[in-house]
Amino acid sequence: MKITILAALFTTILWTAPTHAEGVGFARLTIADPMGGEMQVSLWYPTLERGGTVKLGPYKIEAVRNALPLEGQRGLVVISHGTEGSDLGHRNIAMALARQGIIAAAPLHPRDNFKDNSGVGRRVVMEGRPRQITSVIDALVSHDVWGTRIDPKRIGAFGFSLGGYTVLAALGAEPEMMLIAEHCGVPNSDPFCTIVESQDGSLHALLEQEFQSPFDGLGDGRLCAASIVDPVAVTFSDAALADIQALHIEVWRPEFQNVLSADAHASRVVQQLNLRSVSEVTPEIIVKGAQHYSFLAPFPWRLKWVLPSEMTQDSPEFDRAIFQEKFAQENARFLVEALESCAKANEDSSLKK
Repeated sequence: MKITILAALFTTILWTAPTHAEGVGFARLTIADPMGGEMQVSLWYPTLERGGTVKLGPYKIEAVRNALPLEGQRGLVVISHGTEGSDLGHRNIAMALARQGIIAAAPLHPRDNFKDNSGVGRRVVMEGRPRQITSVIDALVSHDVWGTRIDPKRIGAFGFSLGGYTVLAALGAEPEMMLIAEHCGVPNSDPFCTIVESQDGSLHALLEQEFQSPFDGLGDGRLCAASIVDPVAVTFSDAALADIQALHIEVWRPEFQNVLSADAHASRVVQQLNLRSVSEVTPEIIVKGAQHYSFLAPFPWRLKWVLPSEMTQDSPEFDRAIFQEKFAQENARFLVEALESCAKANEDSSLKK
């Protein structure tokens, strides 16, 4: 079953007010990258400390740096940014989650970020990204401080664009990279094909060279919920998507398909997930007036002068700042409820044994 929420309905959603009154802490960790080297991870989390501003380049985040985290086990959400993105690109989602009592962890994906794009389209990134989700979870649940504060039964993810691919793979959908060549090898209206072909004219040869052997073991069974936003999904067969076991998933996409064709990506993901024999429907939430990059948090004015206009500007009738506030609240509401459901299901299962 396919559920589409248009903007007229989107604006009537009852946004749930935060149920936690704590402040937000911010910290950064450096952990091992499973593909070699190190990886930066930004953390947002609940704390009793209030106020404070963390300055990170042109960004100002309303949080307390290295604040003492609250005691007690909490849910964890790993946030995966898009191609050449930033661990701060969805800071509003992370802040909303922390205010709801959830720990949010955003890795800066190595070799595929705003500072280093050396691995874009290569195996080290396409295989590495899902493995990095697992590494973030591993590092936090085994950490001296964070390990005692994370409930292993309440772990979820948020992914945008290639971060959506990352989360789908981490949820257990096995990527087949040659499907890109198959999809883009025939005439179609998917802007994605123009983008990948322009990066390398010999797309088929590059894919054969980089992905001769299949990926193995990218799924992480600890992920029980996910919010996926306009994902790159032609790398997954219908069967791979239908094989995802997690019940609590929602998919967002923009009205204007300027980067990814919905039929090949987001809408197809929803269709296949809803063919599964599970009771929970995966909704497809369509945001009227939005384009692909509308799902990025608003940029500081200094960056608006140097970034491509499509990343920072929207249609005249679309207010990104207003939308992003609601978007963050709704994602936090969904993920908090989903993770609570995961924990309850786990407890019920344990009682039956």
